[in-house]
Amino acid sequence: MANQKLLDQALHCGAIIHQPHALKAFLSAQYLAEYLGESNDLFSHTSTLMKDDAIWVLQTYAESVKAPPLPEFRIHRVLERGVYPASYQAIFQWHQSKGFQDIFEHFAHKASLNNEYLSHNVTILLAMNSVYQQLSKQHIPTFLNRFTEFVTSTFSNTDEKSLPHVKVSVKTVLASCIKQFGFFGHNLITLAWLLRCKNQLSVPQYEAMLSNLQHQANSPLEDPEDNVELLIWQQCESGPSKEIFVQRVNDLVFNYTSNLHQITLADALCLLQSEFSEHTADFSKIAQYQCLILEKCR
Repeated sequence: MANQKLLDQALHCGAIIHQPHALKAFLSAQYLAEYLGESNDLFSHTSTLMKDDAIWVLQTYAESVKAPPLPEFRIHRVLERGVYPASYQAIFQWHQSKGFQDIFEHFAHKASLNNEYLSHNVTILLAMNSVYQQLSKQHIPTFLNRFTEFVTSTFSNTDEKSLPHVKVSVKTVLASCIKQFGFFGHNLITLAWLLRCKNQLSVPQYEAMLSNLQHQANSPLEDPEDNVELLIWQQCESGPSKEIFVQRVNDLVFNYTSNLHQITLADALCLLQSEFSEHTADFSKIAQYQCLILEKCR
């Protein structure tokens, strides 16, 4: 019941700054419940964080926007230019004619071509495709509204000049992401979602996204304020045991009410710790660092 209520809430959470994060956080809460143990407190806490991170959207716009049938080229033109409110009908009609898988594959190709800072073009897209599999028919119109807002804010007027892609191993990318985990661990969050959703992507798309992430984790951060605060980092200690790691993840999730990324980063760290237990100490230290950052911001 708590899980269903959280989904209903996430579907009505619109973006405040740029892109809607609530549906990704909903999934992260589900995965954390599997790792840490099912807990109503976890869903309740995630709900509280959503309220502070999004605007509440009651209306389902596609149903209130009347438009004639749009030819395929017009649908793409409307979405590429971010024309509102027509974009709501563009996605709605595309979904009616070809289904969500066709829509996802189109934007997955676009995401593989662009190395977007923080990689929301990858992680939110993969999360939304995963969420779609859980939806009842009644949820789909509201979901399509959030998806429309995401793709127009993310893929409108993007320059499809891709970086040169190099084949790189997951372990190499992981080492780079541990060294430069980025704002609120976004590089680690991206790697976790790529591993989790590898089967949603073609091999060239997956390899291109890994290559883009490797480039991002080895490039100067676009926002200098996102660099690691060395004085705080030096206060952190490695936690080699899983018990210490789990405690720090619990601290990250439950001890603060500052940012929805508390949930998504904690989830990513848990997935990566399960896959790469030899790096438990690194993941534990990163969790502690983020807790200290949140403590500083209180």
